[in-house]
Amino acid sequence: MKKFIKLFSVLIVLLVCGCDKEKYITCTNNIDNTAENYKLNATYKIYYNKSYVTKIEKEESYTSNNKSVLDYFEEFKDLNYSNSNDLYGGFTYNIKRDKAYVYITTIIDFNISDVKKMVKEGYLDKDYVVSNKLTTRGAMHFYEAMGAECEGD
Repeated sequence: MKKFIKLFSVLIVLLVCGCDKEKYITCTNNIDNTAENYKLNATYKIYYNKSYVTKIEKEESYTSNNKSVLDYFEEFKDLNYSNSNDLYGGFTYNIKRDKAYVYITTIIDFNISDVKKMVKEGYLDKDYVVSNKLTTRGAMHFYEAMGAECEGD
């Protein structure tokens, strides 16, 4: 009987936890900017629970045969993400550099980011946020406005 109760308890916990399972939507953006001599291949995974974003994982790869173009993206992205983390919190990132590319991985944890401040300072549009939480639809609009295509759960 005790085994049955334990098994039943475990099943209940799994069912309850499984209902609020975090899902994600993937957005991709591929730009071939011949005028500025670079290509961008980016993937943005928007993780959400109950239509609110919990985190965004970004992978961005800038390729170019021009060193100064790569220098620009490396410096700009480092400054951008460092400042964003200082201002809003929740940003972690890593930049890798080679002679032909700059590869950046970033995670924005919206459980600890100051979304209210992001809206106040114009980082996020107020229409993308409800009760100081970034909506899934808002995050999708944010990336689609930059030319990304989104699909997923």
